Amino acid sequence: MLESTGLATLNRCQAKYPITMRANPQKSLPTPLTALLVGLALNGMIAFATADEFSDAERLLKQGQSSEALEKVDSYIAGRPKEARGRFLKGLILIEMGQPTEAMAVFSALSEDYPELPEPYNNLAVVYAQQKQYEKARTALEMAIRTDPGYALARENLGDVYARLASQAYDQALQLDPSNKVTQSKLSRLREPGSSVSVNPGKQADAARPSSGTGKTGFAAQARGTAATPAGAAAAKPVDKVSAAATPAAQARVQTAAAGNDAPKSTPAMTTSQGPVATSPPNEATVQGWDLIFSPYTVHFNPDEDHKPVVALGLLKGLEGRWLAGGAVFSNSFGQPSAYAFAGQRYLDPFGFENWYLQWTAGLLYGYVGEYEDKVPLNYKGFSPGFVPSLGYRFSKRIYGQLDLLGTSALMFTIVAPLPKDWP
Repeated sequence: MLESTGLATLNRCQAKYPITMRANPQKSLPTPLTALLVGLALNGMIAFATADEFSDAERLLKQGQSSEALEKVDSYIAGRPKEARGRFLKGLILIEMGQPTEAMAVFSALSEDYPELPEPYNNLAVVYAQQKQYEKARTALEMAIRTDPGYALARENLGDVYARLASQAYDQALQLDPSNKVTQSKLSRLREPGSSVSVNPGKQADAARPSSGTGKTGFAAQARGTAATPAGAAAAKPVDKVSAAATPAAQARVQTAAAGNDAPKSTPAMTTSQGPVATSPPNEATVQGWDLIFSPYTVHFNPDEDHKPVVALGLLKGLEGRWLAGGAVFSNSFGQPSAYAFAGQRYLDPFGFENWYLQWTAGLLYGYVGEYEDKVPLNYKGFSPGFVPSLGYRFSKRIYGQLDLLGTSALMFTIVAPLPKDWP
């Protein structure tokens, strides 16, 4: 794509992700770049102003002051209506306040807005189970597992729900045929103390998955599929063990962790005598599924008469945690067909900047050949190393805008379109 004096990629030479400024004396920043920097500053002011409200809400909830916690989290959500963790915390508070209908509405809306996150489905199932709506709980848990097959907690909860459904089915069978010894034996075994359903909050993992986030949580799903607790979080209270045949009393207990500077990203939050366990959401910092990337325009810092329009098209795939990998084909700055294969990481909502993300990729670049072979460093027969830092903004779930810094050579404008989760 472009010439560069440092490691380059995709016409993106030696880029540094969050920093979109360039060292070009006596020249002002491009208008789009200036707008982005101003946006970052404004978002930063909002982020710092609202961070304490989230921490206060969690603290108040832990202290049993649910009404006060609800006021705080509502204030937090008013300033950041698109962020998932504030809405998720509100759902937990509503559960604690004995308002299951309102909690269902919160978790249902979250699952619609963030279908890539399994935690809202899991907690929706918890509320359904409290209301003895086990079929709906089963459906919600199956959605959580479909979203993240590695979500062990949802699978455990699904087993508990199946046990409830089995107990109900055996009871119904005995009502129809009270003398059926086989059914009596099965129900008796299910009700034996040794076969009781243990409710446990799941393993705790470090909140390291970027999440949010989705969270992948994450928001992080951190090490997704497990409930995570931030450093310094309080230990969860012991969890009751309930017989599978016990009367399903809808008693719930909210367990929260002490807030860290960033507020907990994922923590065991609520257990019910029905078996399912509710967890806090990942911090939406994960990359999931496939993204289509398209770059229609590039600004060269030092225009040259040999420069040609740069157009790029590619795909990237979210891997575990922050990791991603992909490739792109493009016409470089001198009109030569080129390609870039890469791996890297994406960090969602860095430093509390909602909807922003930082990204870096590194890989192998091919395409600068012939008379333009010396336009990228360490070029050998058209192959050279590449590194591209980027700054992006998520306008919606379906469209992102991204700036790719191509070393000291150029700034690329990229459109990122997350593809449907079941693609391909």
